[in-house]
Order: sequence, then structure tokens, then C-alpha cells
Amino acid sequence: MARVLLSLLFAASLQASSFYTGQAARAVLGQSSFSSRDPGVSASAMTLSNSRLYVADTSNRVLTFDLSKIPGPKDEARASLACSLCGFAPVSSVMQSVAPGSATVSIRGKSVAAIDTKTRRVFIWRDVTSPAAARGPDVILQPSDPQTAAISESTLIDPVSVALDGTRLFVGDAALHRILVWKSLPVSANQPADAVLGQHDFASREIAETPRADTIGRPEVLVSDGNNLFVGDSVDRRILVFTPADAHLTADAVVNSATLSAGPLAPGTLITITGNQTAEKVGAAPDDGSEPLPSKLAGVQVIFDGVPLPLVAVSASEVRTQLPYVAGGATSANLYLRIEHDDGSSIVTSPVAVSLVSASPGLFAFGGSEPRPGMLLHTGDSPVTSDNPAGPEETVTVWATGLHVIGSSPEQAPVAGVPFSGTQAAFTPLHASVNGQPAEVKSASLPPTSMGVYQIRIVLPSEISGDGPAQLVVTQDGVTSNDITFPVKR
Repeated sequence: MARVLLSLLFAASLQASSFYTGQAARAVLGQSSFSSRDPGVSASAMTLSNSRLYVADTSNRVLTFDLSKIPGPKDEARASLACSLCGFAPVSSVMQSVAPGSATVSIRGKSVAAIDTKTRRVFIWRDVTSPAAARGPDVILQPSDPQTAAISESTLIDPVSVALDGTRLFVGDAALHRILVWKSLPVSANQPADAVLGQHDFASREIAETPRADTIGRPEVLVSDGNNLFVGDSVDRRILVFTPADAHLTADAVVNSATLSAGPLAPGTLITITGNQTAEKVGAAPDDGSEPLPSKLAGVQVIFDGVPLPLVAVSASEVRTQLPYVAGGATSANLYLRIEHDDGSSIVTSPVAVSLVSASPGLFAFGGSEPRPGMLLHTGDSPVTSDNPAGPEETVTVWATGLHVIGSSPEQAPVAGVPFSGTQAAFTPLHASVNGQPAEVKSASLPPTSMGVYQIRIVLPSEISGDGPAQLVVTQDGVTSNDITFPVKR
């Protein structure tokens, strides 16, 4: 299996980079995070020149952004305390009114794409210098009836922006909160798009209540520098930067290492990334509890909001790492992999959006089908097994990740990838149940030298109903962990 995944990775590195359906933006301008919704920038027109992005916004300003300040997708990430792919204040701001309208026309070389705002049609001329161009566009993308149309790869309801990059066509649809991407200029009116940005699939049309790295409120204006796509999202008052990638990383490839499930994650959670976007070599960080984890291992970096994460292990099928404890109030971040080859070249995966919550408890368990056998210890630290089951009113120990840490002083607060040296971390209330019966949580702590693995001591109920193995779950901040099973003597 690992050899097959590795082969797929190398094959991807030989292909041209692509935009992938549902991928997250790589950077955001005008906001301090991918989920913040400050006054920001509500772009009505954008243009590029000499690594500068000029933005006219609805506040009658012309803002200039220096794009050289944005780290490149294949640059080696450096340690930082904040998102290095967020914010980017303009280098200049001039009060000047600019008439909107550039969003509806894009010219690249001899090709032109334009939107008729009255009829909501998209006109495409492949070569405006040819004699045929005088007779009309080569292709017209027709709008769909919003009342009857089934949302698909070719649906257009309210196109408001268009861009060409010399190869691809991008069309922003305000009604569907998305951008359709054709990897080459369409040759027919019903030609389906190859990818969609802003939605997780072609059938979706939802608008996110809170901005994320993979959502678009309204793609008011688009512009491309031939590689990156800059999206003026007027609803969320930001400019998103989407970048093509060499390999596809799907959102469900990022899971809690204990639950093995995708979903919202808490700061400090140990995570596992699986799929065809891993290392040429196998590598594991020293596990002696004394040294910090490395930010690059076997040529792999996991880049989270532009910051490299500490790595536990990498292989040809998975990468294990830990999220930072400090999220700065963000509820969404992006994550992608950068992989260096032996010849010095590198590839990157498409970014995925990571939803952040205060707690995402996961209980560690052995392999198998769900619910899996849990890793439990008796009071004397001997393992709970079928030959040595747990008993009623006994205090057992389980291990978890993704708990919500509060109350630690700054000098004792845990740091991702660094063995914990504080006395004890405090937690918001943690609840446990066994076969649906409440169980007392005696303590929950982050032991010395631990990195993201918490110790929970639970007093089992005096009576455990049911037959066969018992099932245990914990809940924190309204989020319930995975179920784990363990043998009991009744």
C-alpha cells in the first residue's frame, strides 16, 4: 500500500500543477485570520503589476499590496508565533474613487472572456485577432434557471467575475458562492468545469456562517498572475489567494490521531494526515521525552497557516504531527504539505481548511473496527485485558488528545512539539460515561514530558449494565469523544 501511494505521489510531481475541488486558499489579505471578519477590504476592482496588487474597494480607497511579502508555496516554512499567510497590510492607501467593472472582463494574450451582466452570459473569444472573432464569441456559457437547475459542474446562475491565466478560465458565481475552474478554455456551452473553489463539491450552494479558508462569500472580482488566483470576497471583506498544487490533499485526510475521524480540531491536538502526499523516506522523531520535535522530517513539512508544525513521524502513507496550542481566536486555518525530493526539488499539496474548536476529545485505542478496544490501565498501571478486566468502582486510566487547556500560567503553558515541563494543566469540566451511566472523572492532566497526550483517571460506576465489553466516552465543551470498549467483570 505504501509503495502504491508513493508511486502516486511521484506521478503527481511530474504533472502540471492544478486547482482541486474544495481546496482552501493559501493566503488571505485584509484579515488577521481565515475566519476573522473585521472591516477589512471589500474589493470592487483589482489589477496586477510588477508583484503589486492594486485594489479599489467600496470605501473609495486604492490599496497597494506587495505580493513579494507572501511566502511562496514551495518556500521552506519558518517558525512563527502567528499566521505568516494572513493579514498583509497594504504598503499604500490612497483615497480615490475607481469605477467598478473590471471584474466582468479579462484579457490574456489573444483571449478574452467577458460577462454580459444583463443576460448573465459569459462570452469567450479564443483569439480576438482571428477573422471569426468579428462574427461573435467562440463559446457562450449560458445561465441556468435558479428555480429548476440541479447544481452541477456546468451550472451558472449569477456570474459576476471572470479571469484568465493564459491556460485556465475562472468564473465567479455570486448566487452559488463559488468559482468554477476550467483547466483550458471551454469549447462548448455545456462543457463542465474541472474544479470548483468555495464549495466542497459541485452540488453544494451553501454560504458559510463563519468564513473559512475554503469558503467564498461573494467572488466580487478575480485576477490571476498566471499562477495564483486572487479573489476579492466582498461579503467577508478579504482577498483570498488560491494557488495550484502538485498533489491533492483531501479534507478528510486530516484526522484526530485518537478518534481517526476528520472534523473540527482543538489546539494542541495530535493529528494524522493520510493519503498519497507523503514522504520519500520513513522518519520518526526521537521519543525520549527530552527534545523538541523537529519541524522537518525526511524532507517533509506540514505547514499550518504558514507555520511549520512539529513532526512525530512520516512514512509513505501518513504523517503524524501536533497542532499549535495558540490559535489567536481563529476558527479556521489552512494546512498543506511540502515535500522535498532527494534531488532538491519540492512539491506541495493543495491546502485544506481546518476547523478549530475549543475541544475535540479523542480517546486512544487499538486498531480494529469501531468502537475499538481502548488503552486502559488499572490503578497499579497493569493493562486492562480480557484476562485482567476492570471492575466496578475501580479507578482506571485512559489517554486522550484534543482536550481544552485553561488556567495554565504563561510560563507553564504547553507548547506544541515540546515536552511538557509544567506542573499540571487545568481543564474545563470533563465528563465521562460508561454504557450511558455517569462516571466520575477523578483527574485530567498533562503529565511531565508529554506532548499532546493527556492522562484521565476515571472511577467506574458501581454497577455496569449490559453484556460483553463496556463502552466509555468522555465529553468536553459539548463535544463527545469516540467510544472505546474494555472488558469488565460484573
